[in-house]
Amino acid sequence: MGEGLGHKTRRYYRSEEDLRQFYFNLKQMPCPHCRSIGTLIMHGYLYGYDENAFNKKIIRGRRIFCNNRKKHKPGCGRTFSVLAVNMLKNFSITADSLWQYLTGLLNITNKTNAFISLKFTLSISSAYRLWKRFSISQSRIRSYLVRLCPPPECPDTPCAGIQTISHLASAFPDSSCPIAAFQQRFQVSFL
Repeated sequence: MGEGLGHKTRRYYRSEEDLRQFYFNLKQMPCPHCRSIGTLIMHGYLYGYDENAFNKKIIRGRRIFCNNRKKHKPGCGRTFSVLAVNMLKNFSITADSLWQYLTGLLNITNKTNAFISLKFTLSISSAYRLWKRFSISQSRIRSYLVRLCPPPECPDTPCAGIQTISHLASAFPDSSCPIAAFQQRFQVSFL
């Protein structure tokens, strides 16, 4: 499901085939909480609201349970989530939509206008909340991106956010959604 992460537990999957492979290896993986091996089981779906229809729920990922009901090898009883790479943790907006919003800011510097141009059903205040979360996460994001490539030259852009968006695009040039590629590559939440 990914490369070079050693003992780190997977948090994102690309496709159903990727999830199936994760499922087959589940018994050999340590629990991220108690480090027990052989206790992890699938525990159901992780649902969330659709970004285009607030009364509709969609599958965002799967729940994994560290089984504490076995007598011979008990786990800790805690759960964790494995999300599809296009889903953002704790957000109803998808990675594709966030990427459209961020790249819209390259052309339209007004956050409200960039958000309105995408015709989201979310409130306008969501544009500012997303930008604030992105701004807070920039140093962490760029510390990951610098592992892949140096930041591109942006001499005429004083805004650090625009520089981070450009760096993300240059780090994943072949991806239609660099945010999803970021989550798949590093197995961490983008925001």
